[in-house]
Amino acid sequence: MNRASIFMAASWTGLAGMIALAAALMAEAGDGLRLSAAAMLIVSSFALLFTRRADEYTRGLWNAGASVAFGAMLILSIGLGFAEGLVDGLTDSTRERTVSADTVLTLEIAAFYIGLFVKRLLGDA
Repeated sequence: MNRASIFMAASWTGLAGMIALAAALMAEAGDGLRLSAAAMLIVSSFALLFTRRADEYTRGLWNAGASVAFGAMLILSIGLGFAEGLVDGLTDSTRERTVSADTVLTLEIAAFYIGLFVKRLLGDA
C-alpha cells in the first residue's frame, strides 16, 4: 500500500469518524461512542498529516482542506461569538453561550473534510 492509498483510506475513515462524532454530540450519546469516534478521527488525521505529500494530488487535497478549515476557524471562532452577542444585545436577553466549544471544533474539522472532498469530487486537484 503506497502513501497515496493510505491518504485516500484515511480521508474516508476520517469522514466516517467525523460523521459519527457529530452524531454522537448531537444525540448526546455516551462517552464510549464519543471517545471511539474521536479516536478514529484523530488517528485518521495523523495518517492524513504524515502522508499529505505522497504526490501532487494528495498535496492539492490537503491544501484545499486546510484552506477551508482555516477560513472556518476564523469565521467560527470570532464570528459565531460576535453573532451570538449581537443577537443577545438586539433581543435584550442575557443567556449563557448556546454554542459550545465542542460544536465549534466539530464544525472546523468538518470544514476540513468538506474542503478535501469537494476538491476530490470536482477532480481538479
